[in-house]
Amino acid sequence: MMSRLSIASVVLLAGALPPAMASADEKLNVVVFLSDDHTITDSSLYGKGDIPTPNMDRVAAAGMTFDSAFVVSPSCAPSRAALLTGLMPQHNGAEPNHSRPKAEIKKLPAYFHDLGYEVVSFGKVGHYAQTPEYGFDFAKHFTYHDDVAVAEANTWLEARNSDKPLCLFVGTNWPHVPWPNESSFDPDAVVLPRKHVDTPETRLARAAYCEAVKTMDSELGSVFDTAYKKLGTNTLFLHTSDHGAQWPFGKWNLYDDGLRTPLIVTWPGKIAAGLRTDAMVTWVDILPTIVEAAGGAMPTGLDGKSFMPVLTGQYDKHRDRVFATHSGDGSMNVFPMRSVRDGRYKYILNLHPEFKFLSHVTQKPGDTGYWPSWVQAAKTDASAAEKVRKYTQRPLEELYDLDADPQEWVNLANDPAHSDTVIKMSATLTAWMDEMGDKRTVFGTPTLLPRTGPAPNVISLFIDDMGWSDLSCFGNTEVATPHIDRLAAEGIRFTQFYVNSPICSPSRTALTTGQYPARHRITSFLDNRRNNDARGMAQWLAGDAPTLAKMLSASSYRSGHFGKWHMGGQRDVGEAPLVTEYGFATSLTNFEGLGPRVLPLCDAYDGKPAHQHALGSDKLGHGPIRWADRSTITGEFTGQAIKFIDESVGQNKPFFVNIWPDDVHSPFFPPQALRNDEAKRALYLSVLQAMDDQLAVLFDHIRDDEKLRDNTIVLLCSDNGPEPGAGKSAHLRGSKGQLYEGGIRSPLIVWAPGLMNQSAVGSTNHTAILSSVDLVASLRSLGHGEAPEGYKPDGEDLSAVLLGLSSGSRSEPLFWRRPPDRGAMVVKPDTPPVDMPDLAVREKNWKLLCNIDGSGVELYDLSSDEAEFDNVESTHRKLAGRLKRLALAWNAGLPEDGVAAGMKWVNPPQPAKAAGR
Repeated sequence: MMSRLSIASVVLLAGALPPAMASADEKLNVVVFLSDDHTITDSSLYGKGDIPTPNMDRVAAAGMTFDSAFVVSPSCAPSRAALLTGLMPQHNGAEPNHSRPKAEIKKLPAYFHDLGYEVVSFGKVGHYAQTPEYGFDFAKHFTYHDDVAVAEANTWLEARNSDKPLCLFVGTNWPHVPWPNESSFDPDAVVLPRKHVDTPETRLARAAYCEAVKTMDSELGSVFDTAYKKLGTNTLFLHTSDHGAQWPFGKWNLYDDGLRTPLIVTWPGKIAAGLRTDAMVTWVDILPTIVEAAGGAMPTGLDGKSFMPVLTGQYDKHRDRVFATHSGDGSMNVFPMRSVRDGRYKYILNLHPEFKFLSHVTQKPGDTGYWPSWVQAAKTDASAAEKVRKYTQRPLEELYDLDADPQEWVNLANDPAHSDTVIKMSATLTAWMDEMGDKRTVFGTPTLLPRTGPAPNVISLFIDDMGWSDLSCFGNTEVATPHIDRLAAEGIRFTQFYVNSPICSPSRTALTTGQYPARHRITSFLDNRRNNDARGMAQWLAGDAPTLAKMLSASSYRSGHFGKWHMGGQRDVGEAPLVTEYGFATSLTNFEGLGPRVLPLCDAYDGKPAHQHALGSDKLGHGPIRWADRSTITGEFTGQAIKFIDESVGQNKPFFVNIWPDDVHSPFFPPQALRNDEAKRALYLSVLQAMDDQLAVLFDHIRDDEKLRDNTIVLLCSDNGPEPGAGKSAHLRGSKGQLYEGGIRSPLIVWAPGLMNQSAVGSTNHTAILSSVDLVASLRSLGHGEAPEGYKPDGEDLSAVLLGLSSGSRSEPLFWRRPPDRGAMVVKPDTPPVDMPDLAVREKNWKLLCNIDGSGVELYDLSSDEAEFDNVESTHRKLAGRLKRLALAWNAGLPEDGVAAGMKWVNPPQPAKAAGR
């Protein structure tokens, strides 16, 4: 049994006077010492004998120890925001980690300022750089692992000379990672928690963590001693930790290892020494408690309530139940959950059990080094496999009997004997969420668990040269596209979707490989042999290139391509691989690919015979050729695709189908009934309308078949911006061939009524930033596609975003290199050509363009300037410099093409008809 020191002994050990009651007019001093990521049971005070915490023990001997204290969220920023506002995350606005409480909310320093206090912070008190924002008189040493903070706090306190009462917060970074490289603890002797996998790497990490706890405990003792020595006995000293440690089932979790926290409060003469209490309290209760202790009126409108009656011995109870919430930690941990706990049971609601539970533990194993050893052990050890599975996969509901199972290991949610408890606690939690105004928002981009049902069918519709605002569901008022509009009304529209090049061949390469097209030396449209060489480009996409079709076909899919290819086999290049050599079981393309082809007859209905438009394809061989009226060719592709889909269904195979129509690309030859006005824009709109009619057959075929409707994803977008004078991109600057928004931003519609979040159906997502390479990564994930060895994707798995389960975006920047033949372009008729930027990068709301030598920098804040009108480089030099370095470094890792050679062609080389595709 731990020995208990008297109050007088503790104060004498601290070098202060023996305790005496403060005079009536003497103001209380308050000192709060916060540790960072310390699991409650990892201390001798709370029963862990192999991790001695003598300073926690002696602070506890001088006051009251809480055995049932809880944070309201198991990650730093929400937890600390709750402490410093007295409000739950849903009310203060700091829900996911790294977020801030609302600026207008009154915060703890303001309450103490009202009482005449000096309010000071050293170390991590708020979430790092957020600390000064809370309104402290001053805050110092709050950066990441600013390990001088505690020593500096002691030095400042020793030297302080003020008559004002003091409210001092001191936050140590320990035992937050990185843990010390050297440890006085023997890895072979440490006692591992039962939930951990026993590997040498785990033991090394555990020893390092124990050393970090030891450091924290030493710092606690130093602040405790300095506080009472300097401030005297009329000082309330409180120690607690923001949540559990960075171990599986700890931080970022609603288990007790994540939520239950040390809490010790001393106040000589007011709080009896050496007491322990089971009274349930939470971190939102701390603010009203210390305000009351300081003589302040009880704040109104808070979620917390003072537990002073517990401290003074008037009551031994405080709360009947406590609630907690976790909304994620950036892209590392996107797994929202809520919980309620009473004296015996803990109920956890995992809002999205279809998400995989990931965290810094799994995503950044270099922080601690042990997780890969768990994964390896799980391959042969059933116990390790169960622990890994339980950490990464969570059911909808969890219920634990904490009396019988304090480790929270046996989930009773599906046990009929506990059904009444589940129903009762679920209703209680739901009512609390409603009271909080909890929107159940998914912050960040989750990773979906593999689906257990049949693999989803996928249809990719990639329209050629269609502008961002040309569909009527994206704002076109000149012509209607009702069938595509219906697709959007039954799915989701994305307004910040990008293709990875402003011109066809490279854009198609990105959607085919999931990689930036420059990696394959395809940076402009594939032309004849001479012009490809002149621009430093490949003649075709290499036959061994990784493709989505190959990856999905390796996972039982049948893949078919119907429509424009333009990644090899055009003009005079006849030895390129056939389309089917890229992973497709069958194909039908046009004059820019090899294999079976349907070539257009262009009829202007002017009394002249229709003319053939083949650009040399009819002389290349390599597949049967037939001719059809250009205005009907989308219908040809659609008909063949439907036939292929039906064959796949008959074979009980999932299918991946490309339908890539090219009739919206010039030359424009709509059917006779729609050919009224010979103006370029009018012809373009007529072709767009005809394409919509021809695609309707496909949409109805999928929609009218219940099995297809409920298990098919349709994605529709454009390969690049519009040709000037034809399509439009509303207010967006630029067009085809340019790196401004009008050249690279495309409409995106995702239709998957049987797979997507029903509350998102019919919505428009204006915030998600994603691109073609992300579509490939997402579809590969949804279809369990097998990536080839060594494959390095540039896309991120945003399948949860596409299905309306998340409001997140890709986490990494997007990059572009201009087509080498588009260095200078005629932007307006009868005007000199204008140099186009060589490179572009978008990171969150910022977009930078520059030349390959770093000159010509343009910086735009797209959150307020989508039109790229106001270049703010001169007022954001530091940001612009960083983004420019990113763009130049990215480009330096790519094969060179004509951009590096300074090619400055004015539009494509002549003849325009031969090269302008």
